[in-house]
Amino acid sequence: MGITEKMNSFYYHMALYELQLMNGSDYFNGLSYNSLLYINVIEQTENCTVSRLAEMLHITKSAVTIKINELVRQNIVKKEQSTFDKRVYYLKLSPETGELMKNYDRIFQKAEAELRNKYTEEQLDLFGDILETISGYNWRKLTDEQ
Repeated sequence: MGITEKMNSFYYHMALYELQLMNGSDYFNGLSYNSLLYINVIEQTENCTVSRLAEMLHITKSAVTIKINELVRQNIVKKEQSTFDKRVYYLKLSPETGELMKNYDRIFQKAEAELRNKYTEEQLDLFGDILETISGYNWRKLTDEQ
């Protein structure tokens, strides 16, 4: 199996894990996969705002606002007003959602422990570099070139 197939397989298994997590949690039950993707992006984006999300996702600010308002109503996301600029609201996960996302990360912690038992520190450093290379791609540019 080539690298492309292995990356596809990894992505498939991660998507499957996310869907299983959603279906196995009363808190996430009924939540759309799209909502879970927003949660993941908000969690990983420092000083996340509606404008930043719209820019990252290449969708309109109004579409992001609608989705964020839905997540706020469901107590999944909180808006925190900037102390420096009162016009700016940062998006954060609610404490309950943050705790649930720690459960989500358990699979990565277990994988890391297993990898540390199997591979040298140098191999793990190389693997980390490879992951950074993959996640650093401008995916939008790559798809536009096809």
